[in-house]
Amino acid sequence: MELFIGTTILTARHAKGLTQESLASLVGVSAAAVSKWETGASYPDITLLPPLARALGMTVDALLNFHPAPSPEELLAITQRLRAIFDEQGFDAGQQATEETLHEYPSCGTLKISAGGLYFHYLASALAHADDPEQRGEALIARCLALFEQGEQQSEEAGEKLGAKLMRINALTILGRYDEAETLIDSLPTQPLANADVLRLNLRLAQNRLDEAEQLARKRLLTHVHETLGALMNLITVARRQKEFPAAHRYLNAYRAVDELFELDRSNGLLLGLMLAQDEGDTDRTFDLLDAYIDARLSYTLNYQKNPFFAGVQTHVPTKNEIIETHRLTLRSLEEDAQYAPMREDPRFRAALDRFRSLISPKV
Repeated sequence: MELFIGTTILTARHAKGLTQESLASLVGVSAAAVSKWETGASYPDITLLPPLARALGMTVDALLNFHPAPSPEELLAITQRLRAIFDEQGFDAGQQATEETLHEYPSCGTLKISAGGLYFHYLASALAHADDPEQRGEALIARCLALFEQGEQQSEEAGEKLGAKLMRINALTILGRYDEAETLIDSLPTQPLANADVLRLNLRLAQNRLDEAEQLARKRLLTHVHETLGALMNLITVARRQKEFPAAHRYLNAYRAVDELFELDRSNGLLLGLMLAQDEGDTDRTFDLLDAYIDARLSYTLNYQKNPFFAGVQTHVPTKNEIIETHRLTLRSLEEDAQYAPMREDPRFRAALDRFRSLISPKV
């Protein structure tokens, strides 16, 4: 971690109207030593920090620019800086910068929760370039779990602590540690009697603050639509495993209808249909849906800024690099995941993958 004490000394010395020689005389060093401090060529000896701070009329904390934790504004700036590194330099560079920042603020629970969220968000990028995606993924999820657990313990914000616990449950489930996940679920607070977002939305309507009411309503709608799609996906999975194919088709049709109604990404619905067709042994439909799935993945952006239902509520629009990394992870999944094994010997499968590979990157 780089210290900027030289700049602090220079600014404070000028504010006090001191020359390098006079400051040096006050603390018992040479003017050359003060010059080296101010240019960053060296740092003051630790024993000189108290007298130096007194001479400049400040505390040692101010001299060292020490803060126990970053302010909310600083946290936002840190997160934006780290996100830019992930986007522009790749996952490894982003992870290194994140870990260095965590070392700088080892007791900041909010930062740890944010760091775990970044690792989750950029997981596709990490796995797309990993020699062993399964091992890399397990190690990263374990790191996220540790960050969320530490963040929950160190945060003083009730909302942050609850969010960290929810992320811990997701991480434990992914890692197959089901009993621990169940225990955490049992420890969650019961549903509150009133939802703050609903109350705030009603308040904004009563105040006739319609622009704010509209955005709150859009945000709630997006949340509930995603929850609906998630529940339908779960029902499809249950029906497929139970071989209840008529029920699976009913849920799949509902999933696609929601996607179409709200103008969302079509690729997940096509993938669910592909897996269902494979379960039913309908080979021709399986490969038709595979081609449609690849086309949908190539065209999706996950950008809701122009969506008539959700414009203005999206906090992060995936970058071009994030989309490319997701495409690469999709290709790798098609190439390696066991669920696609029955399709791999068919020439149509290899042709579809060759087409996908050629369109996303000549190097893949």
